[in-house]
Amino acid sequence: MKTYALAAATAVGTLATALAVTPELPAGWLQTGDAKTCRGQVLPASGGPSAKAFTLSCKAGTEGYSTLMQQISGADYAGKRVRLSARLHGEQLEAWGGLWMRADSGQRAGTAFDNMNDRPLRGSFGWQTAQVVLDIPADATALSFGFLLNGAGQLQATQFAIDVVASDVPTTGQSGAPVLPRQPSNLTPS
Repeated sequence: MKTYALAAATAVGTLATALAVTPELPAGWLQTGDAKTCRGQVLPASGGPSAKAFTLSCKAGTEGYSTLMQQISGADYAGKRVRLSARLHGEQLEAWGGLWMRADSGQRAGTAFDNMNDRPLRGSFGWQTAQVVLDIPADATALSFGFLLNGAGQLQATQFAIDVVASDVPTTGQSGAPVLPRQPSNLTPS
């Protein structure tokens, strides 16, 4: 899934489920996405860095993605370089997974965004640290973050941290919305 397609889909999913209660998750966390065969919950983290971990489990044949996420005010992070990190563990990821973070400015979603699609986690792997680093726009009003699984498999995440970092820490994501063409093209296939 393309970076901005996922950003837009996550934004729509967030709006549609903002008031939803997910009983398998602690307060503040919600599950969204277009995959219908995924379950988000908290499970034991066998051999992990904590006793329990957030877990996304998607059945074989799953199409699309699912995410466990939070959305908070952007006020404390506006105009700063911010790093989201977590420890992740994967089992048989058929497509890919990763951390993600997005800044929104008013009605503009995705003014800064990274979902690790350019450095995806694949297959099976032990506990490892992943991170995304973004320059949050000065007018940011919301910060959304979490982890996602695209396709089948199981992805666990724990020990999330959001830190303001120095400007010498390299960014990993994209700033600004994609540049759209001014006029349509190829209106009749050739």
